[in-house]
Amino acid sequence: MNSKKFLLVALVFAIAAIIFFSVVYHNIRYTNEGSVKVVTRFGSIQRVYRPADGWFTTLTPGWQAYEVNLKSFTETTTPRVTSKDNAALQVPISVTAATNQENNEIIEYVRKFGFSAEERHKRRNEILHGLVQTEARNAFAEYGAYEIYANQEAIQKRIVETLRPQLAAQLHLVLESVQIGNPDFLDDRIEQAASAVVANEKQKQAEEARYKAAEVAAKTKQIEAQTYANPALLDIKKLELMLEIERARAEGIRGHQGALTLVYENGRSVQLQLPTK
Repeated sequence: MNSKKFLLVALVFAIAAIIFFSVVYHNIRYTNEGSVKVVTRFGSIQRVYRPADGWFTTLTPGWQAYEVNLKSFTETTTPRVTSKDNAALQVPISVTAATNQENNEIIEYVRKFGFSAEERHKRRNEILHGLVQTEARNAFAEYGAYEIYANQEAIQKRIVETLRPQLAAQLHLVLESVQIGNPDFLDDRIEQAASAVVANEKQKQAEEARYKAAEVAAKTKQIEAQTYANPALLDIKKLELMLEIERARAEGIRGHQGALTLVYENGRSVQLQLPTK
């Protein structure tokens, strides 16, 4: 009888131990790379745990841990905007950002958008899309319909500059990049005309470059012709070049007293009088 009671007590203790260690095990927490754990006690944020902090436990009543992803994410929205001359178009804009990794920013981010990752992302992205749409309207409104294709880089730069401080202040995000897709005018005729304007501008730039090259070549030939017609010009150019070389080679030339003699490889020499000051 005593042995049966002993076995029963031992079995009860064994079961209790298993339950205890199981509860402890399931309340052990650790943080993965690219994320943090925000720990609360009865709903009040107590600490932010990082991967380097090692494991911790939420076994004590009232303690909870919520994961916050710090990896970059990309959200795309397609706002409808108008040009300076009221041409309607829509353009996909992708924003890549990440949650600010400073502890105080993480805490404020969670307080503002909630402990649940799904809830946080939903509320955050709603605001993000609104900000992108507002800044896209402002940026595209600075250019006429036929100027938009040629100024996409400037539009993108403006959106980046205006969005960065807003994302930091309102969403606790660090903006990494903004990508603008192909503008789609609601009137296809405008899109075709705008493309033609860009093509014409590129052709104009190419023609101007060819003209400049031809102009330089013509001047070069003119100088060469003058030099061949009057060999003394070549000697003058040589003297000027030699003088510049000597000036660069010896700073003390500036304080040189008397005449300066330049000697060529063929034994000829030329004497120049330089100012002392």
